[in-house]
Amino acid sequence: MKMGYIVPILLVGLLIAVLFLPQLRQTFLKLRSEKVTIAQTDNGRPLVGAAALDLNIITVLGKDGIPAILDPVFLSAEEAQRNMRDGERVLGVSINGESKAYPLNLLSRHEIVNDTVGGKPVAVTW
Repeated sequence: MKMGYIVPILLVGLLIAVLFLPQLRQTFLKLRSEKVTIAQTDNGRPLVGAAALDLNIITVLGKDGIPAILDPVFLSAEEAQRNMRDGERVLGVSINGESKAYPLNLLSRHEIVNDTVGGKPVAVTW
């Protein structure tokens, strides 16, 4: 095949991909959508004659798409000071005299930590 044909073939392939992108996305990502209708309200009371909003909610990640941390490992206060930046934000939990800190940069990647603090099971979410 001559080099002059490569660019037109790539352009045609790109055009096809753009035209069929929603279908490709649906096929390869196996997206699910759910239709919901939301009535417009005024302090919880439906507005008379108001149009309802019809929406499609598209689920990108399936069940358990972002893994939870089930058995967290903690650093000592001294180790945390050496490994964390000054001013790094954490979500703190204190129950029955036991305190734990969960770095937000870690929670942003996992979104939930199942743990026990002060003898009580907790789900730390972000």
